Amino acid sequence: MKSILDYLEYSAEKYGNKIAIADSTKKYTYKQLRELSLKLAQAIPSDLKKSAVCVFADRNADVAVLFLSIVYSGNYYVPIDPEMPTTKKQAIIDDSGCMLILGSEETRILLNDLVFPGRFMTIDDAAGFPRTLPEINSDDPLYMIYTSGSTGKPKGVLKSHHSMVDFIETFVNEFDFSHEEIIGNQTPFFFDASAKDFYLTLKLGATLEIFPTEKFAMPADLIDYMNEKQVSFISWVPTVLTIISKHKMFSFVKPEYLKKCFFVGEVMPVKHLNYWRENLPEVQYVNLYGQSEIAGVSCYYEVKGKFSNDQVLPMGKPFANCKVYLIDENGIISCPGKIGEIYIVSEALAMRYYNDEQKTNDCFLLKDFGNGPERCFKTNDLAEYDEEGNLLFASRSDFQIKHMGRRIELGEIEVMAGSIPEIQRSCAMYDGEKGKIVLFVELNNDCSCVTGKDIRRILKGKLSSYMLPSKVHILEALPINANGKLDRQKLKENI
Repeated sequence: MKSILDYLEYSAEKYGNKIAIADSTKKYTYKQLRELSLKLAQAIPSDLKKSAVCVFADRNADVAVLFLSIVYSGNYYVPIDPEMPTTKKQAIIDDSGCMLILGSEETRILLNDLVFPGRFMTIDDAAGFPRTLPEINSDDPLYMIYTSGSTGKPKGVLKSHHSMVDFIETFVNEFDFSHEEIIGNQTPFFFDASAKDFYLTLKLGATLEIFPTEKFAMPADLIDYMNEKQVSFISWVPTVLTIISKHKMFSFVKPEYLKKCFFVGEVMPVKHLNYWRENLPEVQYVNLYGQSEIAGVSCYYEVKGKFSNDQVLPMGKPFANCKVYLIDENGIISCPGKIGEIYIVSEALAMRYYNDEQKTNDCFLLKDFGNGPERCFKTNDLAEYDEEGNLLFASRSDFQIKHMGRRIELGEIEVMAGSIPEIQRSCAMYDGEKGKIVLFVELNNDCSCVTGKDIRRILKGKLSSYMLPSKVHILEALPINANGKLDRQKLKENI
């Protein structure tokens, strides 16, 4: 396979009249998806070549057509969250240098607040005269995703067809997927994890069901929707999965068709995973680990055996297309018990950070791990090996603090807090100016009588004294971002 378009071409030939992608109001067969994408591609100006084309990425099936038309035209797409602040939308448009934006008639109004001298198109513009479309090569850019760096300035991560194809082929070979999969999409299309759902669907000839956002706030409706669409596979962030376990929804309704439940993007609290496993023991549970700088994910762990609530779920081992090295100040770590930074070697690495040569050179390195120089990604994540050779996530290096003369992993505090039955979710932060650890918690619905003092008292029996939070804030709900992940930036503003 040279490009992801080969997946669509194959599936359109073999499964032409099958539903490829659907939302709550619209659906496209593989044949329709291919034909409409090609038609819109021919309307995209031919003077754009291997250029960034921004997309106001609504949560609907039309966005798949917009993405694919850009790829067919020989360019690469840049998803933008329509609801993000105008300043961030402007920063992405300016940095990417795009001169064409695709969207819907509803998102056209966003241009009123933006400085954009280029052209805006919708699916309704798919009526141009046929033209010869360029040949797509494996090393051509496929899409660019913007993530917020530590400075708050969006950074573009550019990925190629080759990197995505390399991941998808590896992913499919590892797990027992088939063309009969009904994939339930949770991740918005302006987040990187959604690409895994989308291209896996095209590869398999499966069906991708885009879940309405409001369903994730109503657990019973969410499960009913899963059953209505006969969803067999989900790959969701843990925060969304814990909404179901928090409300003990499986006592009322269970997902009848679910066969595989993968989780990615955050640490899955074992307490909540145990609830899922107890109620749905036949489902395959897999913990995934990856970064935006790698197409898809790089490590996985299929959950087997029992885990207590205060244990950390392993990240597992690398996929066949990846090699992982742990490095500390003394070199490569190969034995359990020592923490080092994760370096990843893979054909699925991103091309570069866009317009940031310095950061690219700092993070995408040529490093000799004993077999000659290899291109790798320096993740900034810390981990160690367990006795079985699985990677155990410690924290991000920027979540590792120096407090009272000791190195502390904030993630360890969160794991211990999360093992307390009354706590639904937690987040540990560090106030560097005051030298204090602050813990934010969200309680289970029936535990309103629990106080911060109660939590500190329990934690005294679980943590070393120097790791004990100075203050515990009990919130009605911890904030989450548009991707369903814990919004640490918003909490940081309140420490």
